[in-house]
Amino acid sequence: MSILNVKAIPRSLAILCALLVLSCGTARAQSAKSVWIELGTQAGPIPNPTRSEPAHVLLWRGQPILVDVGDGAAEQLAKARIPINSIHTVFISHLHFDHTGGLFAFLGMRDQGGGPGRKSITIYGPPGTKAMVDGLCSAMQPGSALLPQQPADYKVVELKDGSSVTVGDVKVTTASNSHYLLWRGSGAQPVSLSYRFELPDRSIVYTGDTGPSANVENLAHGADLLVSEIMDADTALGELKRDHPGISKVTYNFVRDHFTKEHLPPNQVGLLAAHAGVHTLVLTHFGGATGYPDQITRLTKEIGENFHGAIRFATDLEQF
Repeated sequence: MSILNVKAIPRSLAILCALLVLSCGTARAQSAKSVWIELGTQAGPIPNPTRSEPAHVLLWRGQPILVDVGDGAAEQLAKARIPINSIHTVFISHLHFDHTGGLFAFLGMRDQGGGPGRKSITIYGPPGTKAMVDGLCSAMQPGSALLPQQPADYKVVELKDGSSVTVGDVKVTTASNSHYLLWRGSGAQPVSLSYRFELPDRSIVYTGDTGPSANVENLAHGADLLVSEIMDADTALGELKRDHPGISKVTYNFVRDHFTKEHLPPNQVGLLAAHAGVHTLVLTHFGGATGYPDQITRLTKEIGENFHGAIRFATDLEQF
């Protein structure tokens, strides 16, 4: 039975079957299908009691690849029965807190709980990733001093638009996107990356955080699975007014533009999926999520005005 056939077996059993590959022999691993696991589906940075911050795992032939490391990622890995020490590769889309807030805990727990003989880890990300990881490793020194063994080695590889790397037999290609379109800060404009994972059995594209972007459309062209962010801007803005009744007009307008130009409203998600010609669309990083079924129905209808393929709204620990 294929571990990818989520219709034929319960989700929990399918995840368990996928994870058995971690400890099975080569022959079993070679026959495995890729599995994308949603560890966290919340649009940050505000904590949510039912959704964890953005983090995902691509499982292929017994090797899990961690994609973004939002707050709580280590705990979500434990819930998914993925040993933290089994992860040797991490990809980070951009350096916002909701996508990196769990990296310190992940690295520290991996060091303290991994035991002797643990392998080094390679962290891929946009420019600035090395400085961030160096800072975290420096902050880990007091805890590392308690260990009888040396801390694990960390290699950081910074990527840019059009970069391509290979992890085992998985080819990973990047595209810069429009998440920092409205950047007005000092210094160079940060880079936000979308990723395409080319596996022997299928292709998966992860948008990370982005607004409408022809670059991402090109990256996702013909993909089997598109894992995209989505922003229900009207709902999110309504919650903003409710929770912050004294918000200034300037701040409100800035947040509105951020939600609609640096993220993907449902109609733009549909256009992205349609223009790219993807087969299946999975929605994550759900901005303005209410938990009510009528919201999913409404957003699915809006997406479906442009995209006519399969549409799935992900929940934490769900697999595809």
